[in-house]
Amino acid sequence: MHRAIILVSIIALVLAAALAGLGPAYRADVIDLSQAFGVMRVLALPTLIAAGLAAIAFVGALLTARSHAGIALVADLAAGIAGYAPIKMRSLAEANPRIHDITTDFENPSAIVAAADLPRRNPPAYAGGDMVGETGKSVADSQRAAFPDIKPLIVGADVPGTAAKAREVLKSMRMEVLAESRPEDGGLVIEAVLTTLWFGFKDDFIVRLAPAEGGTRIDVRSKSRVGGSDLGANAARVRKFLAAMDAAL
Repeated sequence: MHRAIILVSIIALVLAAALAGLGPAYRADVIDLSQAFGVMRVLALPTLIAAGLAAIAFVGALLTARSHAGIALVADLAAGIAGYAPIKMRSLAEANPRIHDITTDFENPSAIVAAADLPRRNPPAYAGGDMVGETGKSVADSQRAAFPDIKPLIVGADVPGTAAKAREVLKSMRMEVLAESRPEDGGLVIEAVLTTLWFGFKDDFIVRLAPAEGGTRIDVRSKSRVGGSDLGANAARVRKFLAAMDAAL
């Protein structure tokens, strides 16, 4: 029984480590993205099964070998979390349109300038008219249907005050400011980037501030440099930023 508990725990830990290591392996150019996702699909179910077996091993350890209960519990938690991640990603992919560029201004989306020439698979230009797979909808129409609440925000503060708060919010959201520019309308454009924790994906985030009657208009654009679907991440990021700005100003 003792050997079985240890064996199951080791298998669960190895599978969990293999899944967790896909992100760092991709970041280190050891594997490409398609290989990483392929391995993820293969390992997801075995890792969840291993998590279930580790849970059984944990109960068995409590009854017969308490000294092994710790490793069984750690293995159960590690495999459960690692195995759940691909399932969650698939669920998000099914729940969100296959797009990776979100904007509050369809007619005049903020341009990606500072990061335009940095490594990317998705061109910096906004392609709102491109069709999304076989859905019959364009990128812009897909966003309108899935995220109708994402719109420009008007706040009562002036541009300098709004800009100061925008920089604070960007920092709190782990984004790095790449550049700032001042258009002729007296506004301000802040270009930032967010690097995801697991795979190190880089998403551009543009904040455009323009003088408006009674305050400042805030437009935002968030675009992934890699990938066809962002799993709803860009929309969630835009919502979070605008909500923080609305609450603060």
